[in-house]
Amino acid sequence: MDTPGFKTILCPVDFGELSAHALRHANLLAGCGYAKVIAIYANWFDAPAYFTAGRVEELQKQYREAVVEAELSLRAFVDSTLGENAGNVETRVVEALPADGVREVAARTGADLIVMGTHGRSGFNRWMLGSVTERILRESPLPLLTVRAAPLGPVRRILSPIDGTETSHNAFRLAARLAACFNAGITAVYVHESGSAQSAPDLCNWIPAEARQHCNIRELVRRGDPAEEIVALASEEVFDLLVIGAPHRRFFAGLVMGTTTQRAVRHAPCPVLTVSGPGEVRSCLNGLALLDFCCST
Repeated sequence: MDTPGFKTILCPVDFGELSAHALRHANLLAGCGYAKVIAIYANWFDAPAYFTAGRVEELQKQYREAVVEAELSLRAFVDSTLGENAGNVETRVVEALPADGVREVAARTGADLIVMGTHGRSGFNRWMLGSVTERILRESPLPLLTVRAAPLGPVRRILSPIDGTETSHNAFRLAARLAACFNAGITAVYVHESGSAQSAPDLCNWIPAEARQHCNIRELVRRGDPAEEIVALASEEVFDLLVIGAPHRRFFAGLVMGTTTQRAVRHAPCPVLTVSGPGEVRSCLNGLALLDFCCST
């Protein structure tokens, strides 16, 4: 079976319900390619500078005991969440701030996907993804799947916004590989902004002629604000996954992400998989053949 190529999926947890949802999604995606899932819990110990040496030593002893307890709790959490599927999940507790710990473990293990739970709130608070998720989304070069609920079943319908950029191209390629694995269909949507003369990308140019006849891709063109139209489409129809390009741009000393991607991640009702731009994508996209783009039925 053609697979998206995931080998190691990293899933940060905090023992909450959203973490359980993320673990279930990670386990579902791991089935495409028999990937390894690593559940990670990160915590940081740093004694105040004014503590005496004796007090610091006592706190360090308590912290080491807490780490052992956290390791047992993490294993129990994974087992209770995934049941008979938990045996394929590795657990790790690391001493680090959560976002730093996730990035360090991702680099050390060669992870090619991160799966995280995030809040789905109404009104202004829905913009608040959480500081850890925001940092990972902004700073990590890896594809990031953010989820708000447990998977309802296998992935059957995928939404993939396109705009003709290389970042969009990478996202579409990964969407196509996932669609092939799950035998799902893809809706490729291009949003024509007011005043823009750019035409919708020709997906046929992304797929070799000998493979086009086997492809099952629906193409839509909408007009308006890209983020609003993407979220509206995701709300009007039932999609199991939104796969969107996540361009990173430098702004003064740091990195910022495109506004359309940020708004789609924060507001889309379905799980959102963000895929980085050219040069940033890790092994999950290496060596993908255009011949394998199609969503075969």
